[in-house]
Amino acid sequence: MSLGRSNVARMALFTTEALVLRGYKLGETSKVVVLLTRERGKVRAVARGARGGRPRYQSALEPLSQVRVSLHGRQGAELLRLGQAELLHSAFRIGEHGLDAALFLSSCAELLDAFSPEGEAEDRVYRLALAVVRAVEEGADPGLVLRYLEAWLLRLHGLYPPLDRCASCSRGLGGGRLEYHRTAHGFVCTACGPASGPVLAAEAGSLLSDIFSQPPATLAGGAEHHVRALESFHRDLVGAHLERDLRSPRVIREATREAAS
Repeated sequence: MSLGRSNVARMALFTTEALVLRGYKLGETSKVVVLLTRERGKVRAVARGARGGRPRYQSALEPLSQVRVSLHGRQGAELLRLGQAELLHSAFRIGEHGLDAALFLSSCAELLDAFSPEGEAEDRVYRLALAVVRAVEEGADPGLVLRYLEAWLLRLHGLYPPLDRCASCSRGLGGGRLEYHRTAHGFVCTACGPASGPVLAAEAGSLLSDIFSQPPATLAGGAEHHVRALESFHRDLVGAHLERDLRSPRVIREATREAAS
């Protein structure tokens, strides 16, 4: 007896690499995990038995763990069922590098979650995520790598303004400081100014050029105030795109203040 199409769809199964972005409780012993998969983009799956005294998946579902998972469910379903989850690489060691590195994990996961549409594979985003996690794990500055991730997520989604030409008249900017104009949605030349701001110093612009031309593990640390200027600029771009503020930047600022007091 042949199976009908509806039965085949109900039994659908695929195996893929994935990064764990987050999870939340479901019932007494289960959780829903949000995964950035290599083949299907962002998906949500019920992990039965993932909580309790003897959790089924052990540490495989920790944020930014790289796993190989089997997923069951009907094609196009909003919620799948997690089968096996093999831990390929744990991000646990990042927390050993200190508070900034530990906070990087939550920021990275939140950014990837916010920028990844449901069910749309984006191999470049997946490879970007792996690269930034490995860079911090190997000792790169977490704040600088986070600026790298923000910049590339914005660029890959067509949201980062060009660094070399005026957004208003398309003439070359010729280096130096970068003056952002919100109405033009980009950096403008002196002739098309005055810009509404912010203004990024030439050193911050040079740091951006490095970000867009180098892997994250090779970035040299820029001056802290230039990195902070990029953080503020990126926060505005991300907030304008998402139409909301992310939670992790506020958490990082509060944690940093508490650590300094």
